[in-house]
Amino acid sequence: MARGVLDKFANTAFDYLVIGGGTTGMVVAARLSEDPSVKVGVIEAGQYYSKGEKKISVPALFGESLGDDRFDWKLQTTQQGSVNNRADIAIPRGKVLGGTSAINTMTWGRASREEYNVIAVLTGCKEWRWDNFLKYCKKSESMHGPVNPEWAQKYRATFEPSSHGTSGPLSRSFVPWLGEEGHNSHIPFFETLNNLGVRTNPDSCSGTNVGVFTLATSIDPHTRERSYYASAYYAPNASRPNLVVLTGAHVRRIIFNPVQGGEVTATGVEFQYEGSYYTVFAKKDVIVSAGTYLTPGILERSGIGNPSTLAMVDVPTIVALPGMGENLQDHILVPSSFELKKGIITGDALQDPQFAEKEMELYEKHRDGQYTSIHSAFACLPAAKVMAQDEIDRLVSSTDPSTVSSHPIRSIEKQYELQRRWLLDESCGTFEFMHVPQFTTAMASERKPDTPYLSLLSVAMRPFSRGFVHINTPDPLLQPVIDPQYLDEEADVDMLVHALKFVRKVAGTSPLADITVTPQDPGPEVKSREAWVEYIKNTLESAHHPIGTASMLPREDGGVVDSEFKVYGTTNVRVVDASILPIHISAHPQATLYAMGEMVIHCLTRPD
Repeated sequence: MARGVLDKFANTAFDYLVIGGGTTGMVVAARLSEDPSVKVGVIEAGQYYSKGEKKISVPALFGESLGDDRFDWKLQTTQQGSVNNRADIAIPRGKVLGGTSAINTMTWGRASREEYNVIAVLTGCKEWRWDNFLKYCKKSESMHGPVNPEWAQKYRATFEPSSHGTSGPLSRSFVPWLGEEGHNSHIPFFETLNNLGVRTNPDSCSGTNVGVFTLATSIDPHTRERSYYASAYYAPNASRPNLVVLTGAHVRRIIFNPVQGGEVTATGVEFQYEGSYYTVFAKKDVIVSAGTYLTPGILERSGIGNPSTLAMVDVPTIVALPGMGENLQDHILVPSSFELKKGIITGDALQDPQFAEKEMELYEKHRDGQYTSIHSAFACLPAAKVMAQDEIDRLVSSTDPSTVSSHPIRSIEKQYELQRRWLLDESCGTFEFMHVPQFTTAMASERKPDTPYLSLLSVAMRPFSRGFVHINTPDPLLQPVIDPQYLDEEADVDMLVHALKFVRKVAGTSPLADITVTPQDPGPEVKSREAWVEYIKNTLESAHHPIGTASMLPREDGGVVDSEFKVYGTTNVRVVDASILPIHISAHPQATLYAMGEMVIHCLTRPD
């Protein structure tokens, strides 16, 4: 980048500065810049990849961007003592314009009406109430239904039109390839769960997400490419003179001026580009949207956080917020793989280079075939569908809220009470089971050649363990200390043991059992609790859905931002990303985050 471009950016007095060009922050930037009189500057550490980058655009190639330092921050957790001291649990985050929306699985789901209403109560922000939240969801999306109604019914690719938007920037559609007719595991997965008493949910995004369903994805049905922030919100508006995006820059800190009454006002941002520091100024708000793992570090380097944490890195405290970086929550998953009978067509076929080449040619010429697809069948189940009542009762009694009374986030007691209540509520999901038609357990065994597999991923959607993220250096180029404290609460282990047992039951029930040869990982010899637990600790993964480290909560409960997304103790710094969610939801968070971006515009632009 030319020095003149940097100088021009630094010398511009923007109305709004957005730190982080990710999923949510860039929604805010694009919407604010709809007013031509408003100047919006965005500072992004990654690069902008327009059309042509297959690892981003081609749906079935999404996994190839993970771990690639062109697209992924490649962050690392600390050693996880409760997970056999592992430090190899991947926590990919998008280091690219568009953030993690550029590298995720494109899954587009919503939690239940009940959960968003609870978030509204916890946060004091009425915009989270379902009826309000739904309008922001609709504003962000443009839903496209299947062209063939018969195919839609067969593959359960259904939706309720009144719950979806039709004119938003983000395209949503059902993938066109869910397996060959009569040779897939998608339909048997539904029929098996139906036989086990799980209902098919015709639209899990309509406020009730319990059941088994086919999810629409953030894929453009016309191009069969990923639809994400950079393609949907930025590309059509990149020529706006009042929207300026600076890529390849790392924010060091926010600059403040004190004001009367003890609150501080942000006047600008100091950032680093290729070893040199620059300062850019903001006349209105500074919006931090660097994500759950990186937002706390920006604020801590700016002097906002727990004074004891800041003192360890010689950063003077400007605003004392003990909850900064705390309350880290993540969905955790354990994969199980089952060998299927020959003739079932799965994603494993792409391991054959010749077949993969033909499929890519089919994709490039006709936008058809396996490369148009990602896994789309999910089950969101209450504890009662997975565990016996006495097992649920024991789990509830083992999670005593009083044991966390000394935590910096005082509301964790309230969170535990909610989680205990939801364990007993058959209308609330505790577990997710992802149907992934390919081998996924390379950490446990080797894929057999020319063999189809079905993986069922067991996800604990409401783990009780809480971790933290803090800086240990003021250097913006060095990653923070990330300690999710996976499985530190024994209740999380118990939930995963029951989930894996349920998955084995599913695979052993017809009609799925009729196409299954044998469980491969864990193998049929795994039967005792000790063996299940060891498998869990050796194969546990992050589901890549971290939240909570700058929670929207009352300040006295350990909150970092108020109901207007504003950081306590400041007049004009806001946080807009997954870090503000105070409690986890029973859904992949992408749709919630896009809606959050639309919600913030309401807060920023409504009359005082």
